[in-house]
Amino acid sequence: MRAPVHVLLAAAVTACGADRHGRLRIGVALPTDTGALTADLRRGMAPVADSLQLDVRVVTAGGDGARQAAQVDSFAAQRVAAILIDPVDTVALSGAIARANRTGIPVFTMVTASDQGSVVSHIGSDDRMGGELAGWYVAQRLNGGGSIAILDQPGVPSGRDRVAGIRLALAPFPNIRIVANPAVEPAARDAASRRTASLLAADQRVDAVIGTSDELALGALDAIQASGKSGVFVVGFGAIPEARAAIVRGSALVADVMPDPVTIGRYALLVVASHLRGNRVTTSVPVRVRLVDRDSLGAP
Repeated sequence: MRAPVHVLLAAAVTACGADRHGRLRIGVALPTDTGALTADLRRGMAPVADSLQLDVRVVTAGGDGARQAAQVDSFAAQRVAAILIDPVDTVALSGAIARANRTGIPVFTMVTASDQGSVVSHIGSDDRMGGELAGWYVAQRLNGGGSIAILDQPGVPSGRDRVAGIRLALAPFPNIRIVANPAVEPAARDAASRRTASLLAADQRVDAVIGTSDELALGALDAIQASGKSGVFVVGFGAIPEARAAIVRGSALVADVMPDPVTIGRYALLVVASHLRGNRVTTSVPVRVRLVDRDSLGAP
């Protein structure tokens, strides 16, 4: 007869990673304490924590990378069984991950990948697939011909994967040209707006802009609206509420790649628990995404 999952889990780790009731302590560090993404991640993690009797301790950083690094250090000092992070800033976090590594505490990431330190597994959106969906949508809307700009985040692994997917989807369309691929770092809305305004003011024609995050896409939308130009459309990544509202009202932001943060949160805790049981887990767990537009969002 198989032992209950929580018994197997408890046997797989040392007592220093458990609370006084014998439940495994998992430290979870999230970027912010508000917003739909945070709420959905929590909603995904909650039933797993309950069913596996995990003591999940969630902290939020208020968008401050240094604060999040200190929170990860605190988890390491508490000797939690594992640390799960959605990074604010992967560079700011690098030292904290390395210090957790030295204590032997396994570190996992979700939503935003980190290429700093040693991470057991990353659970997040299938960013390459998202890029392919965005690229294919743009190609179809342009009828296979036109000029596009990609607002990029090359310092972020997810951004690089999204651009790779976009380029892969556009490869079969020789009449579509990527005329600009500026790096926008940090990925701030006002920086994206300035970049897009410069592109629109130049002689180079731009038919579409793909932002590799909604902050970039909304910045592009701001610039297009301010310029008064028509015929330029935007596709984003993230499908945050403001972006979805812009799509529904019929703005130049016409489509968005929507992640599934509830599933990401659920899978993330399951992967952590499986690793703590002694099972081998994959270094990357991609979660499917989908593309939404005005029709699929139920616009009147």
